[in-house]
Amino acid sequence: MNEIGLLAVFYNEMRARGLSNDAVFLSVDVDMVNQLKYLYKIDTNLAELERLADICIANKWMQRTTADPDYNYLSLTDEGLKTIIQFEEQVNAIPPSNPS
Repeated sequence: MNEIGLLAVFYNEMRARGLSNDAVFLSVDVDMVNQLKYLYKIDTNLAELERLADICIANKWMQRTTADPDYNYLSLTDEGLKTIIQFEEQVNAIPPSNPS
């Protein structure tokens, strides 16, 4: 898993709840680790998710919404939303036809 994968977790939760990015708050914690293992078969650990969250926060793709020193109540920023949407568009793009 990489930082784009973590953004995707937030984006998928947004879509599942039908809410905007500023209304969805997630915590990077043991519950998220277990959810990723159970739902997506992603083998990760808390330290790795926290490292990815730090990268996302540094790039201003996610933000802390409280003074909590841990990784609780994080939200996807507008820039993070733009990043994950652009990534998904690239992944799902239909390659141009190759005239022979």
